[in-house]
Amino acid sequence: MKSLRTMLPPREGNPIRSKEDRTAFLMRYLVHVDLFRDLSKSELEQLFGHMPMLTYPKGTLVFSPDDRSDHLYILKSGGVDIYRLSEEGKRLSIRRVFTGSVFGEMGLLGQSMHGCFAETAAPSLVCVISRAEMEDLLRRRPDVGLRFFKVIGERMRSLEDHLARLAFSPVRARVAAFLLAHLDPASREIKGFTHEEIGDSIGALRSTVTQTLGDLARTGVLEIKYKRIFVHDLRELANQVRE
Repeated sequence: MKSLRTMLPPREGNPIRSKEDRTAFLMRYLVHVDLFRDLSKSELEQLFGHMPMLTYPKGTLVFSPDDRSDHLYILKSGGVDIYRLSEEGKRLSIRRVFTGSVFGEMGLLGQSMHGCFAETAAPSLVCVISRAEMEDLLRRRPDVGLRFFKVIGERMRSLEDHLARLAFSPVRARVAAFLLAHLDPASREIKGFTHEEIGDSIGALRSTVTQTLGDLARTGVLEIKYKRIFVHDLRELANQVRE
């Protein structure tokens, strides 16, 4: 059996080298991130003008459970999967991060990554904020701090809901919740997961997942293609979680 280290993806990130290009590009992006929505362009430039931005190829590890990073990551483009690995190397997906979202927030608070890996699901551009920069921002703008802790609270509640569904919910509700957690809001698409991987993440057999997805497809809620699922009726999919 391969060691856990040999099963992990590579770790690398290439910086955007031109300071002028990087700063201009970064400012155009940050004004649209919800966490910083009330900050002016000049405030953003003053606070984050030297913030590094890294490009990651698909399948690159951004952080691992052993990291005690003091950085917050903001996804500019692409996608990042947050997941765990069992002792046998089985991958259990937690959630997918999409453009404009933050991740790694527990490391910023001085915690470990709680057993989680972050791996790019597509070529990605990631902005990195240091602890010092965030502390400076929170001192200046407590309203940003309130939104930041709201994000953390929502993540904790989502994890609690996930554990409760694993214990008490029928497979149909668990499948629907997984799809919603990994849905790209722009395209209404979930991609990159096999039925077996979905089953591993929600505690269900692959055959049961396939049957459940087939039932949802027959009723017009979604459309299934190879490693891609398109959601046509988002409201009905959400109703499946509550039933």
